[in-house]
Amino acid sequence: MTFVLVEDDELDMEVFRRALKKHDIKQEMRFAKDGSEAINLLRDEFVEGARSDYIIFLDLNMTGMNGHEFLEEIRSDPDLKSAVVFVLTTSEHERDLRLAYEKNVAGYFTKANIDFLMQAIKPYVTGVAMPRMKSDEQSRPEK
Repeated sequence: MTFVLVEDDELDMEVFRRALKKHDIKQEMRFAKDGSEAINLLRDEFVEGARSDYIIFLDLNMTGMNGHEFLEEIRSDPDLKSAVVFVLTTSEHERDLRLAYEKNVAGYFTKANIDFLMQAIKPYVTGVAMPRMKSDEQSRPEK
């Protein structure tokens, strides 16, 4: 399983790395500085590439394509729509929370509560069944 952190702040990237280490979660990591870079990464490495399982950790407030725009894009893409996404943001605004859950995020965590996120993702690493990368239609073998 690979973690994809979509975050434009270098300090917050480091805080995420340290939280993983503190909670003894050792996963391969990929980073993207905004939603557009993340979409390209996901399509290149996970849809067209050899990787299979991934979890996305998404900041909402980024320059370029922000987190809400990213969620809109992946939920409309047949190859990415079932991606597991956790929001990790500074925003505690009810509107951001509502919009994120309308786009089927797996959880919404503030950066101040990153330890709660780490506790929540441990089962995903060790035993939660993950969806296939491509839509069922595309992944079915031909008869």
